[in-house]
Amino acid sequence: MFFANRRWMEFLFGVVVPTALTALAAAAVVYLAMARMAAEVNDIDRRGIARVVDVLKDEALTQMGLAATEVVVWNAAIVDDDKAAAAGGGLPLPLENDRVFDTLSIVDADGVPLRTFHEGRTVGPDGIGISRADIAALVAAARQKVRQPASGFVQSRLGPLVVGLHEIEARAGPSSSAGSPHYLLVGRSMSGAQFMAMADALGVRHLTFGPATIGDDAVPLISASGVVLGSIGWEPRVSGTEAMERARLPVLAVLLLLFVVMGVLVVTIWKMMSGLRHDETAARHAASHDPLSGLPNRASFNQRLAAAYAGPDHSIAVLFADLDGFKEVNDTYGHDVGDRLIRATAAGFRALVDNSGVLARLGGDEFAVVVEGDQAVERARALGESFVDFLDEAFDFEGRMVKVGCSIGVAADADRALTPGELVRRADVAMYVAKAGGKNRVVVYDAGMDADRQARATLAAELREAVANDGLQVHYQPVVSAKTGSISAVEALVRWIRPAGPVSPSVFLAVAEEAGMSDLIGTYVLRRVASDAHAFGDLKMVVNVFAAQFRDPGFPDALEAVLKAAGMPPDRLELDITESFLASEPERASRSVEALHALGVSVALDDFGTGFSSVAYLRRFAFDKVKIDRSVVIDVIRDPASQSLVQAAVALAETLGAEVTAEGIEMAEEAEALKQAGCHELQGYYFGAPTVRSEILRRIVRERQAVGELRA
Repeated sequence: MFFANRRWMEFLFGVVVPTALTALAAAAVVYLAMARMAAEVNDIDRRGIARVVDVLKDEALTQMGLAATEVVVWNAAIVDDDKAAAAGGGLPLPLENDRVFDTLSIVDADGVPLRTFHEGRTVGPDGIGISRADIAALVAAARQKVRQPASGFVQSRLGPLVVGLHEIEARAGPSSSAGSPHYLLVGRSMSGAQFMAMADALGVRHLTFGPATIGDDAVPLISASGVVLGSIGWEPRVSGTEAMERARLPVLAVLLLLFVVMGVLVVTIWKMMSGLRHDETAARHAASHDPLSGLPNRASFNQRLAAAYAGPDHSIAVLFADLDGFKEVNDTYGHDVGDRLIRATAAGFRALVDNSGVLARLGGDEFAVVVEGDQAVERARALGESFVDFLDEAFDFEGRMVKVGCSIGVAADADRALTPGELVRRADVAMYVAKAGGKNRVVVYDAGMDADRQARATLAAELREAVANDGLQVHYQPVVSAKTGSISAVEALVRWIRPAGPVSPSVFLAVAEEAGMSDLIGTYVLRRVASDAHAFGDLKMVVNVFAAQFRDPGFPDALEAVLKAAGMPPDRLELDITESFLASEPERASRSVEALHALGVSVALDDFGTGFSSVAYLRRFAFDKVKIDRSVVIDVIRDPASQSLVQAAVALAETLGAEVTAEGIEMAEEAEALKQAGCHELQGYYFGAPTVRSEILRRIVRERQAVGELRA
């Protein structure tokens, strides 16, 4: 959970937040840039219009100055006092120029109006209330400009006027006035139609005249005397704002696309991170789990065991399980069936362990369980017993009946005095003791096992050296004909006599099987028998075959090579196979028997009567001989059931075309009873113990000499 939250926080603050902030920053930058551009464009427009208004003002002033000059030059009636008096109250002449001005006034040098006309009618000297201070300022300006007009803005009762003023030149004649000069003033209201038309032509919309307050969209109107008359305002032209409004939708679309791209980017990164997280989880799982069974692997098992030692102070037990016969399954049915067997076994073990421990596959056919808490060793032992019971039944893989066993070792550390490695080693030792003791069982470690294992390891090393240096011996035991009593075959039995004394075959053959040397010993015996066969004339040579040899698909070819090298006919060789191999691998055994028969070698079923399926084997396999085990022979003289069993076995074997040999005969009564039961051959210490080749050959010679003497 913490890991998931940490990943989510990394994604949130490492990807989502930066991406969102980037998108918002981009949107803010675009918006601010547009707003800044709009404001700058609006400001440029504002300054441009202000300049245009200034131009309008200047144009109006210039126009009024020219108008004053024209009137002074061409309109004598206005400037002539007598004519003006004769005209009475009307002044028709200004009406012709009302497009330029609508007000005309004659003022003296002090700026005092003498006569004033407005819209063609006289209104009295001061009829419209033109500011005398403004007129005086214009007169002062005109005096500085010889015969040049002066213009400016003046205050009046009609509002601000734009006026032009020009000095009236004195005229010769009786009617001319002498003294101080007079000035002609013409003007019109600033809100006149002509002024407005000129403003519209220059792109200034809705020009207005307001009070003296001056805003951003207004310019001051200053009178000739320097008094603020008000301001000229206009409707602002916000080209930037309008452009921003027009660009709003496209920009919003682009920003939306940007957010979509950012969203897609975030989703893509999230999927990538999810994929990486999934890959990382898978990699972690693969690093700590076995890919075939799905169980924790050796590394994970070691970590769990180390964690158990680092945890609370309680008992710890390790169960170490190794499948019996798994290699044979792989060799017989192939690795695909072997893999299915591992998966099925792992699934069964997992269900049995449940929450009582930690199950792991250490590799190959090895499994282990860590059990913690009270009575850990007892619980581990019980779990091992359940493993053995689970594997008691064969697996059915599409008609292939596959059966394996399980050897289990258990070791416990109640007082936490061991290391994890030592605890595992002890469980492994106990497992090997279980294998050596007959397999398919549970053994709990004790201290004596290490000494025994060391002794067996030493024995295995010496045995390997003996095989390599021809240190083993082959003894022969006679097999006699029940009909004639003469030796009909000899059975080869391997013996190991060390300088320190002989080693029991039951001991060193078990060690050989543990160390994987049984096939080497079997090959060693076959070569010795093949080389000795010539000395035995036409006697059958009987050899016990190890299961490891019989499982080897190349065994028939190897046997043929041995026989050819020694010059031994295949029909003189009889190979004995035990029921245990038939029970574990019937299909493989059937193919092996067929291959040996094709070679010309006889095959016998050894230890008949020790297994519950012996009769079934006789019917399934084409054995050439059946050998009745000592466990049946020992009761034949006192148990009618054993006699009946032998008679039935003989009848069945004869029906199937096989002969019967009774083994383990130690008394004359046993030999007679088995002979009467129909056995074809008899073998046991009663007829002779296994001995060296020279001794058995001398006996054969003596028997043949005795037969020759009887015939003579």
